[in-house]
Amino acid sequence: MNARLSWIACVFFSLSFMVVGSAAAQEAVPALSGDLAELCAPDPQHPPSLWKISKKLDQGAWRSRLSCDSGAATSSGPVLRLSVHPGDAVEKESDEKSTERVEIQMRKEVVKFDAPTWYRFRFRLERPWQGIGNRTVIHQVKQNIQARDEKPQGACPAANPLFKVEARPSATGADFLVKVRGTSDCNLGESRIICGPWHLDLDHWNDVKVMIKPSLKEGASQVQVWLNGRGCDPYTGLLGYPDHGARDDSGRPFIDVQPRFGIYRDALPDNVQSIDFTGIRFWSANPAGDPSWSENPLPMR
Repeated sequence: MNARLSWIACVFFSLSFMVVGSAAAQEAVPALSGDLAELCAPDPQHPPSLWKISKKLDQGAWRSRLSCDSGAATSSGPVLRLSVHPGDAVEKESDEKSTERVEIQMRKEVVKFDAPTWYRFRFRLERPWQGIGNRTVIHQVKQNIQARDEKPQGACPAANPLFKVEARPSATGADFLVKVRGTSDCNLGESRIICGPWHLDLDHWNDVKVMIKPSLKEGASQVQVWLNGRGCDPYTGLLGYPDHGARDDSGRPFIDVQPRFGIYRDALPDNVQSIDFTGIRFWSANPAGDPSWSENPLPMR
């Protein structure tokens, strides 16, 4: 019976996805390219126009943490390598726990509440990918808690991403996981795994497609993810923080942490990790028929 209900839910979600897609297709727009070229040799004196780089990362380290492999360029554009070193943009979460990060974030608001967005990216984990079981986020979207509500001023802990992808180191490579989160009570709720753990080989390209329509209303979100053509469980629950999440100047809830790509991890002493990205594209309308969405070949090493 449970299997039958699960099958019915998947069919229902697929039909609703088609409705959203067909409606959006009437206003088809070209893909927004997350052009990585301006990150090949980032200059703090002339910051990238499309991307933000981790705010706490020493600007003097930009060019050693972000670089492009000109020999690995693909039809999808440059291949950007991001490397995180011990102590990069370090933040303390508690007396015993700290985090490190090297990430890039879209400046443009491409993911909005109650509006569908499609996007695609490709990534490759470089050897060595150490730290078995260590939390290692390679992509995230988040609505932060309003400053007045976050500790120590308020009662809420720091926000968790409403959508994130992890590549947790394993004994044989890495585990791919997709997690979502939303709650009306900022002190309750846990992230839900909708995908994985699925095995990832190191030094191999992986293709990720996402359709996301986040909503602060229970049952109104739509999330679908594909890894190398394999679909994850669909998700329709609440995403974000209805009562305590970030607002713009007009009081409208909005997603202040737009798509980030890179490495955000629990601190790993003496451990450097590197990841490659290419082919980042966004669509605000159904991209069916757009080769940038539908093409299957992955760039090879």
